[in-house]
Amino acid sequence: MDKILEVNNLTKIYKGINKDLIVLDDINFSIKAGEIVSIVGPSGSGKTTLLGLCAGLDAPSDGTVMLTGEGISAMSENQKAEVRNRNVGFIFQNFQLLPTLTAIENVMIPLELQGKSKGARDIARDLLSRVGLGDRLTHYPSQLSGGEQQRVSLARAFSNSPKVLFADEPTGNLDEETGEMVEGLLFELNKEKGTTLIIVTHDLELAEKTQRVIQLKGGRIISDQLN
Repeated sequence: MDKILEVNNLTKIYKGINKDLIVLDDINFSIKAGEIVSIVGPSGSGKTTLLGLCAGLDAPSDGTVMLTGEGISAMSENQKAEVRNRNVGFIFQNFQLLPTLTAIENVMIPLELQGKSKGARDIARDLLSRVGLGDRLTHYPSQLSGGEQQRVSLARAFSNSPKVLFADEPTGNLDEETGEMVEGLLFELNKEKGTTLIIVTHDLELAEKTQRVIQLKGGRIISDQLN
């Protein structure tokens, strides 16, 4: 598959009492399989909204999204969830770990959703060891630092070998040293798995390490350049 993500005329408008809020205005771009792309722009430029629409977490007001060859914009929520379970990984700024599950149980979730319970614990254990948490398997999120929680989130995102990984400010809540560690692990695992990586970030140094930078301002793409 050449184009793993294709966005056409994507618009997102939130209806207001007196005035509508246009968050994204006629966005068009495509991303090839295996590309590493960052999406940058000031707060309020529509970055996180765009990521959510591309991943099928939200529905556009207009336009279409093709993800891994499937038109997800017109799908039901259940259909979109099935596409995500098969093909997509996520890393969130606030980690989104389930507090009642241990580190290894959190990493196993994507595999169990795919019906791959057999061997899931071994895969999760291996990934947690890869991110330096081999001795923290049975710890709950509340027992882990922010950096450790983000490394669990990273391991979880790669556990089902996704075709596309969406990362929303993956180093945003971390100190510089921990952020660099997570960043290094992200690129290392991405290279190993051949995953397409799409990162929303305020960190211009991180963006410079990606192959391509898409810049948003006021809900529009103002620049789309290769590094």
